Amino acid sequence: MSRFHHSASRLCLFLSLGLLVGCTQGTPAVHEPRSTPSGLASEISIFGTSASPTTLEDSDTASVELGVKFRSSVPGAVTGIRFYKGSAANAGTHVGSLWTRAGQRLASATFTQETATGWQTVRFASPVSIAAHTTYVASYLAPRGRYSATGGYFAGQDATNGPLTALASGVDGQNGVYVYGSGGFPTQSYQNTHYFVDVLFLPTPDTSAPSAPGSLVATASAPGSIQLTWGAATDDVGVTAYLVFREGEEVASVPGTTRGYKDLGLAASTLYRYTVKARDFAGNLSAASNTASATTSAQQPPDGLNLPRVPWEGGPAFYARFPAMAGTPWLSEDFFPIGYWGAYTDEERRITTDKAHGINTFLETYAGNGSSAGWMRQHGIWNLAGSGLGGEAVGTTFYDETDMWAGPGWDPWTGNVATYDVCIPDDPRRCGFTIYNALYQELNNPNAFIYANVGKGALMWWSDEQREIGINGAEGPDPRANWRFGMVTGDIYFYTDGNIGGEAPNWFDIPANEVRRAANYGEILMTGLRRASGAGNNGEPRIPLGVIVELGGQAQGSVITANQVEGAVWSTLIHEARMLGYFSHVFSDSTANPFSTDVLNDSRAEYQATRERVKKINAEVTALARVLNTQSYVWQFNPSLSTMLKYRDGAAYVFAMQKRQFTSGTYTFTLPAELPASGTLEVLGENRSISYSGGRFTDSFTAEYTHHSYRIPD
Repeated sequence: MSRFHHSASRLCLFLSLGLLVGCTQGTPAVHEPRSTPSGLASEISIFGTSASPTTLEDSDTASVELGVKFRSSVPGAVTGIRFYKGSAANAGTHVGSLWTRAGQRLASATFTQETATGWQTVRFASPVSIAAHTTYVASYLAPRGRYSATGGYFAGQDATNGPLTALASGVDGQNGVYVYGSGGFPTQSYQNTHYFVDVLFLPTPDTSAPSAPGSLVATASAPGSIQLTWGAATDDVGVTAYLVFREGEEVASVPGTTRGYKDLGLAASTLYRYTVKARDFAGNLSAASNTASATTSAQQPPDGLNLPRVPWEGGPAFYARFPAMAGTPWLSEDFFPIGYWGAYTDEERRITTDKAHGINTFLETYAGNGSSAGWMRQHGIWNLAGSGLGGEAVGTTFYDETDMWAGPGWDPWTGNVATYDVCIPDDPRRCGFTIYNALYQELNNPNAFIYANVGKGALMWWSDEQREIGINGAEGPDPRANWRFGMVTGDIYFYTDGNIGGEAPNWFDIPANEVRRAANYGEILMTGLRRASGAGNNGEPRIPLGVIVELGGQAQGSVITANQVEGAVWSTLIHEARMLGYFSHVFSDSTANPFSTDVLNDSRAEYQATRERVKKINAEVTALARVLNTQSYVWQFNPSLSTMLKYRDGAAYVFAMQKRQFTSGTYTFTLPAELPASGTLEVLGENRSISYSGGRFTDSFTAEYTHHSYRIPD
């Protein structure tokens, strides 16, 4: 079960299915009060009627009392208990109870007229008064088990609706509580599990307004902005928000725990006057504070945010170092490299098909002929696997995955490639660094843009020092290294490699049931590449980096879906990839994923969804090139999300997806103070928008590969 079975004779369903770490983690959306019978119009609950668990029916059949710890920010009365029934197997007589934190039962009632599934409700014979800011426990008895649950739900975060909050674990002990037996006060817990127990609550009517905020001060702190600070208001229940007024019009609402606001986007050399009012949960509004005024600076505000920056490498300024890039789109902010590894160049139709899918760079080419270079030039494809001397051949590539077939080290090289007798001695192979030096010397062009792709060697098997030597070359820790890369990518296929399921838990310390997830492409591969490239350089990567995402299966019968491709791509970008890369080949041979040498040119129906998705992804990335070619800011919107924050042309851009251990959830984003505290943001590519206030907004992520991109006008 999801507390789940401490008894040795019981096995946790989540653990047995490998699902526990994939449970919902995030703050539920705020719900409006639900409609209730006449006379209970203001009755509210913590969780909405649409809330549902990740496990509908646990395998546990023992009688167990399941509960949740909660508080209210206002006094009121609990009128009843709710619980979620995922299936008719959760049978028997259910009894709901309300307890003090010390275990005193305040009320109980038996559920009647239950439905087969969904939320079940019972009301007490008389409402039970509860105090504000005090912990209580709501529970119900499941006499035959088979309850619903979501594991990990209360780990580090709560669930709030209006005055009610289901506490995060750690606030007042662990949340998600239970006790086996025929009923009683639940005190045990297991992995922060949410058992979908809820309350019905009536707030005590509040007609008293808060006091006015005091000591409002306005300061022109930076060009185009004014910083406000004020003293706290008081209220018999509690202040929930402060409203900021500029020239008599409301411009912002901030949480009641906040004592300041930065008003941005103001005109230069202009006097602005402000007041602030306090609001309590009941909506009572205080009198206005004193009026404070300030005049903005004559200087225009900068185009950006006043936040720390993520170390930056890549982009037009980096590529301008290489003579072969002169006169190419690589030096334009509107160009973002979108590469295809293993492109066939023997027919013009292949190149036009690649271009139609949004490919602008070839990372490795096959079957070239005398016309290939001209076709690439004609159709605007830039070749990193060429001479590196210019024209379409803006770069040159070293042997693929030398790290795997030659190993790290300085032993002599026989001249053979990825075959027998590569190194001397040939077992163990330790001549990869010798090969890099030899290739660099043979190139005889120190100003060439050199591209290399690494695999499990540099990304998984090597030591930190070996990894730093291989990626950084002459700028790394070994003075014998002479090569200098212009770009490095890595390729480990978390969805389709037949061996990765056994290797990743060992080398990356990933739980086995978290291996095949999109987040690993960024969290593991991009993070590892950036760490190695920044070693000995104050953590700042020296060169552009990226990850190659597979478009088809690599093991017998393996499959990667279009959704998974998209999630993997955005995971790399969110973790600061400076290019987007795809692998063209498919090594599996199944009905769903047949063998293919070139997915984008494979017209079979099995690859139609993937081809269409690649085209969509590349169009979105191309449209965002000017944004992606700007330096990111350091900001944590939510600790359960991987995010990237950029600012361009008067708007902030937020890119987000769930971290590896989560598969679905609803999350609250906290915006930096430099951005407007309220307004409407655009969800890019989804034809929807989100209204927000108090510097926060909430959105849902439905699967492990789900990502969202937001544009927030400043």
